[in-house]
Amino acid sequence: MKNRLSSGPLLRISSHIIKVTLIVLTVVVSLTFLLGAYSGYIRPSKWIIPALLGLFFPVLLVLQMGVTILWLLAFDRKRLLMLCAVWLISLPQLLIYVPINRSERVSDEHSEPTIRVLSYNVCAFGFKPHSDVAPNATLQYIKSSGADIVCIQEAMLNQNPFAGVVSKTLKGYLSQDYPHIRVIRVNRGGSTLAILSKHPISSVREIPIPSWVNGAIAAKILVHDKEILVINAHLESYHLGRVDGEEYLNLVKEGNAIRLQDALRAKLSPTLKAHEEQAEILENFIQEHSKEGRVIVCGDFNDTPLSYLHRRVSEGMEDAFVERGNGFGFTFHTRPFYVRIDHIIYGKAFRALSCQVDRSAAESDHYPIEAVLALSPSPAE
Repeated sequence: MKNRLSSGPLLRISSHIIKVTLIVLTVVVSLTFLLGAYSGYIRPSKWIIPALLGLFFPVLLVLQMGVTILWLLAFDRKRLLMLCAVWLISLPQLLIYVPINRSERVSDEHSEPTIRVLSYNVCAFGFKPHSDVAPNATLQYIKSSGADIVCIQEAMLNQNPFAGVVSKTLKGYLSQDYPHIRVIRVNRGGSTLAILSKHPISSVREIPIPSWVNGAIAAKILVHDKEILVINAHLESYHLGRVDGEEYLNLVKEGNAIRLQDALRAKLSPTLKAHEEQAEILENFIQEHSKEGRVIVCGDFNDTPLSYLHRRVSEGMEDAFVERGNGFGFTFHTRPFYVRIDHIIYGKAFRALSCQVDRSAAESDHYPIEAVLALSPSPAE
């Protein structure tokens, strides 16, 4: 009888401790979730933690869903109200990361002229040669895409036609569909960027972006009697591979949070800080050189839609996938890293009709992203 009486208070104390622990956990998860969601508003050079959280936002999203389900099962109204407030605060950022849209039907009935834009990190065309007998799958994909303008990153061309795609093959195979082709190696022979266009290219220049091997180029293209600025960017890489991912997963399984934090910070911090500088250079270039909002920025940003980089580059513009895409739209697919780091951003002279990531093209570690944009008449017209 005495044991039964003493066990009652102990159970109440234990349940109270568990509840307090869960409340603290919920608060920590929710604050971390919000910090990751709004990481793009904090300079990485000032505080690197939010930028790191933004990179792993899907993990934070799963954790936030987990604590929400937990309190739903417990039917705790106070905690559920708090979590509802967190979800409402994060909603604008959630709709950037996981947009829900419908595409407009693209037809000849549109009063505005339209252009189809394709951005594709081709990873050196899969390091595969091209011949009439064995066509290169990436070149075939580009040729059959129907895009008016194609921005290619990592378009490295080989010297040996038996080891990869060579310059003569690229232009010979695609020039009938794309009579205007410009290929530039940026940053003293680093990454190769290419712009293929069905419309005349009047000029191409490299944008002076500090980087080890990556960079950006800007082309002036005459589309439907209007000059538009097209920027093809391949920004600083993280140099993450499958081995890095496996190492991080092992540290998670071991519960070694300190070593995981140190490993992530050492690997990712330099790139995030480089992105901050590159974002500001691109933003200034766009403001100085674009006319009446006739600008399109494509490429492999190596950063997510929630990042400081993405927010600064898209200042005053729109993201085609956010406006017309659906779901996560992951473009990078090397396990365990699944993120949307390839983007198509456009100025006020355009309106997105559709945007999608094509997961059927699996030759590269990136999926291509394509958007159909309507070019609105200028105010004077």
